[in-house]
Amino acid sequence: MLISVITPTYNRAYILNKCYESLVNQTSKEFEWVVVDDGSSDNTEELVNSFIAEGKITIKYIKQQNGGKHIAHNTAVLNSSGDLVVCLDSDDVLTENAVECAVSFWEKNAKLYNTGILAKRGDMVERKPICAELPQGVKECTMFDLTNKHGFFGDTILYFRRELLEKNLFKSFEGERFIPETNMYIEIDKHGTMLLLDEVLYLCEYLPDGLTAKFHQLLERNPNGTADTYYKQMCMATDFKTKLKYAVLTNIYKSLSKNKKELQFNENKGLLFISSVPARLVKNKFLSKFER
Repeated sequence: MLISVITPTYNRAYILNKCYESLVNQTSKEFEWVVVDDGSSDNTEELVNSFIAEGKITIKYIKQQNGGKHIAHNTAVLNSSGDLVVCLDSDDVLTENAVECAVSFWEKNAKLYNTGILAKRGDMVERKPICAELPQGVKECTMFDLTNKHGFFGDTILYFRRELLEKNLFKSFEGERFIPETNMYIEIDKHGTMLLLDEVLYLCEYLPDGLTAKFHQLLERNPNGTADTYYKQMCMATDFKTKLKYAVLTNIYKSLSKNKKELQFNENKGLLFISSVPARLVKNKFLSKFER
């Protein structure tokens, strides 16, 4: 069984070595590393080629014009060969047993309807989870239900079946270079459940130039992708309160769009219409909260 570890990267040569070393130190070599350089202007290409020359692990390197992490992610998926695909950000690392543990867990537990594995992320220093505890007695679950039904929160590591990712690539909108990862996760959820693995297999820290540090700015600057994501969450929700929350958020970000024709909202039109009033009332206060 092969794991494809994919890394979209942009001008991260100064830290990419940590990511590489964590892969060299894996207890299992049943993986390939697919690096997609999203138009870097630093020495990323030279650095990755030096990794390839060392011959310690299998590496595929692809350079493309800058289009955003989601486009680089799509490119990586389409150039992967593994049974499962896991995204490793260029400033993070995997624990030494991340590949071995995932392979073993999948081979012992996976059923045809399972979409992948969800495990925990930890902090880089103490390796303690930076997420809530997984729900007791729940061995598999959709990602949406894990958050909205079981109240789980925090960061995870996600291994997906490659064929599902190939059929559910990230959407793109004209002029936008970011889309929340949840947009794709909702599509994956339609195919089955994730196996839950109560282990820390991914370690991270949040850097000033990372996407997490400017997440809410990215949502506002890429309103179509954000509105589309909240719309999908609204359609997925089963209780009225949750549906209303996502409907309001859909309307807030739709109102920021400069190309509303790209947004095709054909379900729950009545709820979207009703929620447009509270959306207008809370919009400025909601957005200004993140500007501070």
